[in-house]
Amino acid sequence: MKISYRLGGALLAVTALALGTNVTTGGTIGGIARAALPTPAVAASGETPPPLSATATPIPEGNLVRFTGQILDNRNGFVFFTTGDGFRLASGVKIDDARTGGATTLQPVTRTYARATFDASTGTVVELGLATRKLPDETSYEAIKKFAVALSTPYVNPDLKGGEGLSGKPVLVTFTVEVPSKTPFADAVYVATDTSGWSATAIRMNRIDALHYRVTRPFSSGTRFLYRYTRGSWRSAERGQNGLEVQPRPFVVVNADVKSKSDIVYSWGDADAFAPDLGQAVPTPFNPVPFVLPPRKP
Repeated sequence: MKISYRLGGALLAVTALALGTNVTTGGTIGGIARAALPTPAVAASGETPPPLSATATPIPEGNLVRFTGQILDNRNGFVFFTTGDGFRLASGVKIDDARTGGATTLQPVTRTYARATFDASTGTVVELGLATRKLPDETSYEAIKKFAVALSTPYVNPDLKGGEGLSGKPVLVTFTVEVPSKTPFADAVYVATDTSGWSATAIRMNRIDALHYRVTRPFSSGTRFLYRYTRGSWRSAERGQNGLEVQPRPFVVVNADVKSKSDIVYSWGDADAFAPDLGQAVPTPFNPVPFVLPPRKP
């Protein structure tokens, strides 16, 4: 099954205003360990790192397909474009300046424009030409979507209990959410999880257009957690179509190279002028919709 991150049948035609930070070291996100990711070393003095070599790997001869777009994320041997698709990078992928073909100081991180050159025989990206501005279109999206990463076939791992076939392998999970049209454009959107103690700002998402946010994070297959969307506080947490609080969403990470999850937020709690400020009260599996009385008027 090919991965293409769409929502409600509508392709996220992205005006990439993606915000975010390239992950460079190990640590935890939402209480879950994340893999360490290599990044170019920065001198102790804070100097700019030297340009990337433009002669890393010769481009293979044969049928090459070039596609231009904007990078959403780059990690663990995959590059994600704001189309919502992930593509596998060839070993020793060449990174250079998209306009000159020479060395570049740019890095393949969020918001960078890129020209991806695919080896049609393998479907991998063998060259990434980077730029700070939008590049001219070269081939249609239809010509490269067949190279999008496919899910792995689950297999049984005897080390895990229950015979669930979950191996614990790292999986890149992408969450995409559509927000109400009245959502303040300058506001950030977050994913809050029970594994992060229901912090309302646990995982910050990247805005990809006026109504959609997206974030990609690594999790181990077999990981289970509950989550909800917020705008930074529980008073501004998501609500359902009826304007009432919603139950936390369950999620299980299955065996895959990448996994996508699309959701819709119908309204926010602070859209109601009489919505209570939950303060320190947070949802739990036993009380997913806590209610705190507003302060008594003097």
